[in-house]
Amino acid sequence: AQVKGYAERNPEADVEGYDAVRKIAILSSLMSGKTVDYKKIYTEGITKIAAEDFEYAKKRGGAIKLVASSRISDEGFDIRVAPVLLPGDHPLCGVNDVFNGIFIKGNMLDDSMYYGRGAGKLPTASAVVADILQCARHLGKHIDINWSEEEAKIADHDKSKSRFFIRLDESKCSEKNVTDVFGTGETIRCETLKGEFGFVTPDMTEAAFSEKKASIDGLLGMLRVVD
Repeated sequence: AQVKGYAERNPEADVEGYDAVRKIAILSSLMSGKTVDYKKIYTEGITKIAAEDFEYAKKRGGAIKLVASSRISDEGFDIRVAPVLLPGDHPLCGVNDVFNGIFIKGNMLDDSMYYGRGAGKLPTASAVVADILQCARHLGKHIDINWSEEEAKIADHDKSKSRFFIRLDESKCSEKNVTDVFGTGETIRCETLKGEFGFVTPDMTEAAFSEKKASIDGLLGMLRVVD
């Protein structure tokens, strides 16, 4: 990615999700009209993803993508940045290479998606020049974007709900062990991966998952699942 000019000399902002969390904070601020502090958003990068995770994603007919999401809930804005396991028919599943996608689900609009190049010398230069021209065109003027200094309420991440994909060492944990802890879920086995299996939990809060996974031996990895 660096050789192609897509990643910075220090790629930490990309691989640890720091770039994505700043973007979702800006989009959430524009959506709410209030200030969303990116430092208060749960952020997880892609450095913990293993090659085996992609085998399970392929088995399910989907893909793994780093997704920054923001939802309005009764508790405030439910925002997070994390790699997720997407099904093959999800619009974001086909966003590859240097492209970015913004997927919106509205109460009246329903599903809508905006898609385009998000990195590279020319796309970046185009965006910078567009901003400079915008500033020059409105020199000395204040453009109201309906964005106040008041902070938007961010929901407690521990109360956020999701399904979770976990990889387990079969010598330390059986299917019965995992279903006893998490309940009925989806077991995934890959012919190419010996001595382990995957499991997708029922829907639960982050706090409940953290508590339950502590009682499981042989946990090899974890991803959130978007259906």
